[in-house]
Amino acid sequence: MRLLIASALTVGLACATVRADEILDQLDTARQLYQDGDLAGAVRELEFALEALRAKFGEAFVATFPKPPAGWTIEDRPGNPVGIPLLGGTTVVRIYRQIEGSGEIEAQLSRGGVLQGLAQMLANPQLLLMQANAKRVRIQREMATTSWNPDTKEGQLVLDLSGKVTIFLRGSGLSGPEPLIELASRWDLERVRMLAGR
Repeated sequence: MRLLIASALTVGLACATVRADEILDQLDTARQLYQDGDLAGAVRELEFALEALRAKFGEAFVATFPKPPAGWTIEDRPGNPVGIPLLGGTTVVRIYRQIEGSGEIEAQLSRGGVLQGLAQMLANPQLLLMQANAKRVRIQREMATTSWNPDTKEGQLVLDLSGKVTIFLRGSGLSGPEPLIELASRWDLERVRMLAGR
């Protein structure tokens, strides 16, 4: 139990924006409840602390998203709070829209959980060969997978970072996959790696 509390505290100090003292208060309360023999209460407080830490992770990951290229705007997806726990992991989503035109890119960053596993599967080279108009591209020092449908003007880009974090871009109303590649190339991947523990 002490190791769990210490680990949660270490992660909390490494990330940003929910008040640190709020998390420390919850951890202190959990420790006191544990010492008093209230195991259910200790678990409840630890769950609150973990939820706050996940929110901090989400906010830190959002800060790595690239600024919109010229002619684009950026916004959070309505109804999608920052750093939501989703299917066993944490996912953050932002929307990029063309100011003039119909182009839209939904950008997702997933840490752990089912969505990241799905993204890794989509990036598998053998599966890639089965997709029409799909190819591998280099994003900074990483390899990513793109696919493009010229009939629907829709495409996607999947970038997996060492099995810890997956970036998934889904575009529509585009003239080609280039906007997806450009957006991914602007990402602060070094910061993402650091937050994910490399």
